[in-house]
Amino acid sequence: MKHKIIALSLAATAALAALTGCDSYFDDVPNNATSLDDIFENRGQTLGWLTNIYSIIPDPTNRYANGTAMYWNGASIEGYLPWDWVETHDIIQNSMTASTGCVKRIWQNGYRGIMNVNIYLANVDKCTAMRDSEKATTKAEARAIRAYLYLYLMKIYGPVCLIGDAVASNDDDIDVWQRPRSSVDECFNYIISEFNAVIKGGNLLSTYDDQGAYVDQNKGNFTVEAVKGFLADAYLFRASYVFNGDPYYASLTNQDGKKLFPQSRDDEKWRDVKKAAMDVIQSGHYQLVYRDAYGRAATSLADACPFKSVFYASLANSENEELIYGRPNSSNETYAMVPRFDGLPSSYDKGGGALTVPLEFVDLYFTNKGLKIEDDPAYFKYDTSDPPTATRGAAAIISTSSYKDPISGYQYFSQASSGGSVSYTGPTSLMKQFYNRESRFYLAITFQNRPWDFQGGVAVQMQMNGNSGPNGKTHDFPIFGTICRKNYYAKQSNWDMSMVLRLSEIYLDYAEACAELGELDEALEYLNPIRNRAGIGEYSFSEGTDVRGQKKVVLSRDKDVVLKAIYRERLLELAYENKHYFDVRRWGVAEGKWRTDGPEMTDGWIYPSYHQGGEGGTMTGFNINNVGVTDANKNVNFYKRFTQQTRIFSKRQTFYPIPQDEINRNKLTVQNPGW
Repeated sequence: MKHKIIALSLAATAALAALTGCDSYFDDVPNNATSLDDIFENRGQTLGWLTNIYSIIPDPTNRYANGTAMYWNGASIEGYLPWDWVETHDIIQNSMTASTGCVKRIWQNGYRGIMNVNIYLANVDKCTAMRDSEKATTKAEARAIRAYLYLYLMKIYGPVCLIGDAVASNDDDIDVWQRPRSSVDECFNYIISEFNAVIKGGNLLSTYDDQGAYVDQNKGNFTVEAVKGFLADAYLFRASYVFNGDPYYASLTNQDGKKLFPQSRDDEKWRDVKKAAMDVIQSGHYQLVYRDAYGRAATSLADACPFKSVFYASLANSENEELIYGRPNSSNETYAMVPRFDGLPSSYDKGGGALTVPLEFVDLYFTNKGLKIEDDPAYFKYDTSDPPTATRGAAAIISTSSYKDPISGYQYFSQASSGGSVSYTGPTSLMKQFYNRESRFYLAITFQNRPWDFQGGVAVQMQMNGNSGPNGKTHDFPIFGTICRKNYYAKQSNWDMSMVLRLSEIYLDYAEACAELGELDEALEYLNPIRNRAGIGEYSFSEGTDVRGQKKVVLSRDKDVVLKAIYRERLLELAYENKHYFDVRRWGVAEGKWRTDGPEMTDGWIYPSYHQGGEGGTMTGFNINNVGVTDANKNVNFYKRFTQQTRIFSKRQTFYPIPQDEINRNKLTVQNPGW
């Protein structure tokens, strides 16, 4: 019997609707096909089915999140979006429920993708117009996508229900889909076995040709190299604290008493991370990106400019030699990063300038020595509640000097122009705390009076009635007095993907696994290249100078200290690449405590020492509303620090709740703790 096309949306029965939702990526079937058989008789339509499966891979680069995506940058202390429709408000305010829209949306679309992979696998062999080799390749890709979607769902919801190769039908009884959640180990074993099977099967395409050149035709495909990277990611999450013995989840069981989480830690899982990460590192396909001050490829670290190197390393295009997987056809929206620039000519880039960064994250960036700001005696400090006035010496906290990278001479900024016709045309000097910071700080943060084009040009002014500040007429301004700049690549003509996975992350995976196993010297061996490239002093257990001749930063030979150093490096290196939200949860530190029932973290490694609450607590910003402004202090009053927001984080927010619709429909599904 032919399956009618309505079955493709999986909304014909209550059971199928619960799996996928009402509107489907597959509702618009080409050429008026009326059945699955019609589709899979045609090569173009068959491959179109696979293309639509690829479209379900999350695209987190659009603030208007949809499908399986979320704008994760605004769901952590990396940033905030002010608009009232933004779904991340439910996360940072802890107002999410099992019926919240994004909870249902991501679950349904994830399973929609999984089900449509199963339909593809069950039908592709019927397409006689496709070569056998083509069928084998596309089936391998589909299986890898399915494993990837399961892994993504696990990061968000914890252990999920595995459905194998099952294909839904309109004729199914609802009891067919009464299935309990699989355990953590069952889920990871399935994901890992699927990734391994398609790698070993030898049918996946390669990212590279026989000469090692990038194959543009395979851009965006789940190639063998990409899947090996995803395999390493799966091993990493399987070994991580929250999935590997976190006592908070020890009591979560299915209705039959089956425990869903491991009851104790297994170090073998960390050894698997080491092996999988090293397989990628030693593959010969990748190397860390080094660029000189002009953006040209540098042959060695000695010739590399820290800023240009970290900039090009984070840019997802085929010229990035550390890119493992980039998602094509992403939104790559930059509106929220570009300042509003009221009053400037139309020739200027103009945006919302509202993706703003709490100072709790800004303060994590190191100084140019690679030290925490509180540990560097040369880092400028002042009384944040009472900065100097003009009569008391405004020059004590601001400067008109330009600043160049001490290694490459790349100029990070010079004094900007005031903006001409804008209402505020006062001084454009810069706060001394914005000097002498590391390269990734300048990549990530637009700060007060920073020239938008770095060297000269108009100043970004975020104070009240500044060209990009609040004026009482718009929500398009940064409430913390900072704007995220990383991922603003609009002037890069070859920016055609969003970053998903790169070699730096694999280095950090390996270093983390080493530290978890107590192999601390080896951990630093793979952590330090990331710091070297960023132009900051490498870590060591003894004093000395590093490969750039800089003073090493001495750590105590303590496992937890090394782990925290790796965590901090990962937060900065991979900032705004959709890792932070998941990393702090898998580490068990998002509450601001060192794992479940651990002590408050006041050591300043993962969150600033002055901050309590981890992803929750008070969030600090500059004085954008000019509270207390006078003629005497108007040039420096902006730099007072105020609590601009209070967030809530509790342990239950490690995972989303299982959607209430799924709980209601599937009586065997148990809810996550706390929901």
